[in-house]
Amino acid sequence: MKDDFAFDPPDFTASLAFLERHFATQHGRAPRPIRNYHREKPINKEVRIEAKPAAVLVPIVQTEHDLRVLVTRRHHAISYPGQVCYPGGRADPADPDPETTALREAHEEIGLDPARVRLLGRLGVYTTQSGYRITPVVGVVRPPLELTASPDEVSEILEIPFATITRADSYRIWRRDPERREAFYVMEHADIQLTGPTVCMTMGFYEALAVTWRAVSDPATLSES
Repeated sequence: MKDDFAFDPPDFTASLAFLERHFATQHGRAPRPIRNYHREKPINKEVRIEAKPAAVLVPIVQTEHDLRVLVTRRHHAISYPGQVCYPGGRADPADPDPETTALREAHEEIGLDPARVRLLGRLGVYTTQSGYRITPVVGVVRPPLELTASPDEVSEILEIPFATITRADSYRIWRRDPERREAFYVMEHADIQLTGPTVCMTMGFYEALAVTWRAVSDPATLSES
């Protein structure tokens, strides 16, 4: 992907063993906040301070042939209709941590049994323009899957090959506003498009994995402690 935006990680294919290794490193266990890759007006200080906690689950399924990521298409009758995103939502006051929020929301939205999810770790926090502080939680889902879309929230449950996420040409600038000097990324696979906060969280995951991928060739730089 050639553009004037600073996003140029290497292409690679991540195995489950590699993902486990990433989250065992100091870099994987203590992620940096996920930046906004879009070119738009910065979030003001008040929004950041008052942002409501939320979490999403990045559910990775190991099939016989590859790793796949589950995403959902939002129902037409709710906010951001038709948008593709990870299952998740706002934290409940009783939720002790983002993992609880992510697993609860995934169960409510797609019927994913929390007992079938092995959590690997968190990604960095991402703050949205709409005032949410989202923690993406990565988990490996054990097949077979018996998923049911919540009729009030989800219109489709979709899958994306994980290899698509770690390939730079999956991403492009899809919308520009020259007057406001704004531009926005999209990640595409077939007829699936990740946009908004979801594509930023995905790009942040990709770049974090790329740090570990580069370090694999130099074990001295890869801290397992």
